[in-house]
Amino acid sequence: CDGLTGLDVSPLAHVTSIGDGFLHGCVALSALDLTPLVHLTSVGDKFLHRCEGLTALDLIPLASVTSVNYAFLRGCVGLTALDLTPLTRVRTVDDAFLCRCIGLTALDLSPLSRITTIKSYFLQGCVGLTALDLGPLAQVTTIKRGFLQDCRGLTTLDLTPLTHLATVGDCFLAGCQGIPTVDLTSLEGHLNVGFCFLGACERLTALDLTPLARVTHVESSFLDGCRGITSLDLAPLAHVTSVGDWFLEGCARL
Repeated sequence: CDGLTGLDVSPLAHVTSIGDGFLHGCVALSALDLTPLVHLTSVGDKFLHRCEGLTALDLIPLASVTSVNYAFLRGCVGLTALDLTPLTRVRTVDDAFLCRCIGLTALDLSPLSRITTIKSYFLQGCVGLTALDLGPLAQVTTIKRGFLQDCRGLTTLDLTPLTHLATVGDCFLAGCQGIPTVDLTSLEGHLNVGFCFLGACERLTALDLTPLARVTHVESSFLDGCRGITSLDLAPLAHVTSVGDWFLEGCARL
């Protein structure tokens, strides 16, 4: 559907479920009114995936949806704003949620306050975001791979609301080049640090590792490419028994 520029979905008003790949790759679609879909209760994987021409989208028809599946709106690069309020019933969000939505400049996560697990590549590559309030995610216990990876427009990020966090996956904040400081308090008690932890966070000039005092295993590429760090106290890592490859690789100012 590369040439499709518009679509009237009102004939689908009685649809309750949408399967995988709904309008996947309709790159020329510039407007889409979903409001006729008032009976919708579920949507499949790759919902509007790579609809690059969309600049706005009303999610009200998703008010009864409790699960957001894989690659939801992934690659919708034209979106500059998105109101998630209709998603207040959502309990689970699958991989690649809003991944590569590079046009988004702000996002209120409050409607997602019921989720406890953040799947892989959550908001990965949303380079237009400059700040993000994680307070609504206070109930999250697990963060999987690629959390906010390559969100290089972020200039501030407060992790302290994540007080129930028990597990963090690989590439945690990797490529967040604009963040000057990170408070790791929410990682207290963690035993493992995953691959490419804070990799390429180039504006970091210092990092307090004290919250990592119980860590016993550090995987490869720990702080790889953090070339702004000028000093680092490794004493909190005294219980570490194994360190992966490329430990502090590219930390040129240490």
